[in-house]
Amino acid sequence: MRTALASWLAGASAGFIVLSLLFLDWRLVLLALPPVVFLAIAGMRPVPAPVLDVVREVSRDRSAVGQEIRVSLRVANRGPPLDLLELSDGVPREVDVTKGRPHIVLALDEGEEVAIDYAISPRVKGVLVFGPVIARSSGASGLEYEEAVIPIRTSIVVAPPLEDIRRANVQPRRTRRQLGQIPSRQIGAGAEFWGLREYVSGDETRRINWKASARFDRLVTNETQVERTGDAVIVLDAREESLVGPLARSTTEAGVRAALALASKILEGRNRVGLVVQREVLDWVYPGFGRKQLYRILDALIRVRPGGEWPFDHVLWVLERFFPRNCQVILVSPLLDREAVETVEGLAARGFAITIVSPSAVEIERSMYADDPTLGIAYRLLRMERESAVSALRRYADVVDWDPREPLAAALKGVSPSPGRR
Repeated sequence: MRTALASWLAGASAGFIVLSLLFLDWRLVLLALPPVVFLAIAGMRPVPAPVLDVVREVSRDRSAVGQEIRVSLRVANRGPPLDLLELSDGVPREVDVTKGRPHIVLALDEGEEVAIDYAISPRVKGVLVFGPVIARSSGASGLEYEEAVIPIRTSIVVAPPLEDIRRANVQPRRTRRQLGQIPSRQIGAGAEFWGLREYVSGDETRRINWKASARFDRLVTNETQVERTGDAVIVLDAREESLVGPLARSTTEAGVRAALALASKILEGRNRVGLVVQREVLDWVYPGFGRKQLYRILDALIRVRPGGEWPFDHVLWVLERFFPRNCQVILVSPLLDREAVETVEGLAARGFAITIVSPSAVEIERSMYADDPTLGIAYRLLRMERESAVSALRRYADVVDWDPREPLAAALKGVSPSPGRR
C-alpha cells in the first residue's frame, strides 16, 4: 500500500506534465522526473508483509475502577526481516495508561521475539475489550507499507468501587419468618435483650439472670427478641433523563456505586436482596441470599449504561408481579423529573416501605464549572428547588440527599431503621 507521501509525489509529477502541455514548455517535464525516479527506485524493493504471532497477557481479568492492571504483549516474527515495524495495541478509551506505552516502533529479524509491557488504570466500570493489534511494516523510503490486523482480543471485567457503609443503619423494615439479624419486636429465641420475667418451670438455665434473681430474691429469666430476615429490592434509575455529568462522575455511575454498597450491606445481615434497573431495557435480579447473590447483582450493575426512554412507572408493574409485596424498596435516583416523583407516590400508595438514596445532580453540575457569581445564583435556585422536592417526598419515604463527592456513609447517618412486624 502507498503512503500519503507517495501519492503526493505522483500527483506532483502529473501536475508538472500537465503544465508542460498547457504552456508547451518541455523544461517543466524535467521537474517531473525526480519524483518519478524516486518512486521507481522505491518500487524495486517491495515491503514485506508482517507475519506475526501475538499473545496478550493481563495480570487480572476482573478488576475495580482505579486498580492497576499490567498488560504484556509478546510478539514473534514468523516471516522475513522487518526493517521498520510499527506495533499498536488496541487500548479501550475508558482507561488511562499509567506505565509504559502500548505503541512501539522497532526492527524485527526473522524468528526474533519482543515484549511490550505497560500498565493501565480503568476510569469507569464495565467490560473493557483490548484489541485488535495493528502491525505496519514500512520501507526505508517511507513510500509504501504493508499492514496486518491481528484479531486478538482480551476482555476485562471492571467492577465499580465499593463504598464502605458498614456502620450505616440500612436494613429491611418488615421481616419474614426465617431467622436473621433484624430484631422483630417479637419475644422468642434471639440475642437482643427484651426484658425480664419471673422464672417458670422449663426455662433454660443459661437464660436465668442471676444478678436480678439475687436482687428480687426469686428466679428471674431474660426475655429476648426473635431476629428475622427481610426482603429488600434496590431500584436503580439509569434512564437518559437521569444522566448528568461526564460518564465517570455522572449520576448514573454514582447510583451504581450506591446500589452495590447497599446490596452488600443488606446481604451481610442474611437478608434477601433483589435489583431492578431501568435503562434501555428493564432488567431485574430476583431476591436471594449470600455472596452468590452479591455477584449476580454486581454482574448486572457492571453492564449498566445510561439510556432508554421507558416510562419509569414500569417499575411498579414489575414490583407488583415479580417481587414480594412486603419488601423494602430502596430507590436510587437523582429525581430529575416528575415521573420519578410520581413513581414514589405510586409505591407508597401500594403499601411499600420506601427509602430513597438520591445522588445530587446539582452538586455534580456545580463541580463541573469554575466559581462565577451568575452560576452561584443559579446553583442556589436549583438547590432550593431540589430541597423543596426532597421535603415533599419525605411524606412517603426516608430520603437521603447525597453529594456524590462525599462518602455515602456520611449521607446515610440520618437513616434510622424501625422494623415492623411481619
